[in-house]
Amino acid sequence: MKKVISATITPLLQDGSLDKAGLKKIFERNVRHGLDGIFILGSMGEWGSFSDSFKEDFVAESAKLTEGKIDLLVGINATSLPLSLENMKRYSQYKFDSYVFMLPGRTSSLAPVKSVLTVLDKADRPVYFYYCPPNNNINFSLDDFAAIMAHPNLKGIKNSSSNMWLRRELLLMKQDKGFKTLLMEGQEWAVDEALIAGMDGMVCGMGALCSKTMVDIARAVDREDYKEAVRLQNLFIRIFHGVYGIDLANVWNGQKYALMKMGLCDSAYTIAQEMSSLTPEAMTRVEKCIAEFKEELD
Repeated sequence: MKKVISATITPLLQDGSLDKAGLKKIFERNVRHGLDGIFILGSMGEWGSFSDSFKEDFVAESAKLTEGKIDLLVGINATSLPLSLENMKRYSQYKFDSYVFMLPGRTSSLAPVKSVLTVLDKADRPVYFYYCPPNNNINFSLDDFAAIMAHPNLKGIKNSSSNMWLRRELLLMKQDKGFKTLLMEGQEWAVDEALIAGMDGMVCGMGALCSKTMVDIARAVDREDYKEAVRLQNLFIRIFHGVYGIDLANVWNGQKYALMKMGLCDSAYTIAQEMSSLTPEAMTRVEKCIAEFKEELD
């Protein structure tokens, strides 16, 4: 079966503290919808916006809420490799499934493949590699991918490159070389075609809100009902447009506002995005969207 993982938002109270009640509601809903995992402290989780103490508290609370119910993936992203390794060591005391590591931007001469292998060598549990050239401007060759996919600690790759050529080449390389690495699609607008092509699953930033739709797409592909998968994918994109805006003006606060209106978190407060972008017009657009797609959302 195709795996479905939410790259979740971080729900906040208006004062910027963690909305623990909202976190519990979102996670419980995700479990009810049949998600396989939840990824915290990724790009959608505003990882770069929080202090070390906030992030550790978030990891501890998430581990407590998910234990025995669903896989928890924890991002160790930082502005340097040593800081990522410090995060990994700090979080190692908590019970969760996997780390997620994304290379920092090119602010040093460190070799990217060597950096990934360093994390894999030092990890006390499985690791997902978050591949996102639009974020850090680091591109891997197929030989680079082969080097990391051969490592036993690499559980999966979240491919957010929007590169269809790379998707197909990784699928063929996995088959030819017998790698066990899970290949996970990271772009919401491409999950149906990615899963139909053979990807093992998805890790998507709309998961806090759209867990039901994401699971429905995956189950349609599992039963080879590709027409239904495409239909659901088109609905997914319409929700994407309604919540984020066609110009992606409300990626973080739009989704949080939708969750708030559905009673799943306390506020739309976002640190990584100017709250002024959540205009009255944007609020109306989001409200119309969640009303129109009420059945698909829950």
